Amino acid sequence: MRFEELVGLTFNDFDFINNKVTVNKTWGYNNRMPEGFGPTKNIQSNRVITINEKTMSLFKDLIETMPDNTNKLVFYNPRSMYKVLSNEHANDLLKDILRDLNIRPIITIHGLRHTHGSILIYQKASYQYVSERLGHSDIETTLRVYTHLIKELREEDEKLSNKTFDDMYE
Repeated sequence: MRFEELVGLTFNDFDFINNKVTVNKTWGYNNRMPEGFGPTKNIQSNRVITINEKTMSLFKDLIETMPDNTNKLVFYNPRSMYKVLSNEHANDLLKDILRDLNIRPIITIHGLRHTHGSILIYQKASYQYVSERLGHSDIETTLRVYTHLIKELREEDEKLSNKTFDDMYE
C-alpha cells in the first residue's frame, strides 16, 4: 500500500475470516495533505487485497492492543499532530529492524511497496494482478515501474522456449 493508504486503515477494514483488507481511503499525515480521511489516489486504488494468515494474525494482535481512538485508526499515535505514525518514524523503525538483522538499511517503507510488486512479478504473478493489488491506475503504470524485471524475465522465457522445443525432439 501507499503510506497514506496504510495509515488510513481502520479496524473495520480487516476481514479476519477471509484474510482480506479493504483499501478505500487515505489519511492526511503531513501538512501538504488535508487533515483526516481522504480519497485514494485513483479509483483503481480502491481495492480489496488478500493477506496471508500470519500477517493477518499480526494485524489482529495489533488491533486488539491498540488504544481506542475516535477514527479506529490501526496506526494511531496520540502524540502525533496527525494522529498516526509518521512516514519518517516508520522509516526509522524499519532501519532499526534491518540493522538488528544485520542488513544494510537502504530501503524505505515505500521501497517495500516496490519490493512487494517485484517479488510477485518475479514469482510469475500476472501484471494485471500486480497492477490491481498495488492500485495502479492502469497496467501500463505497472509495466513502466517494473520494466527492469520484464527484461530479466524475458531471458528466462527464452530459456523456457528453447527447452520446450528441445524436449519435443527427445
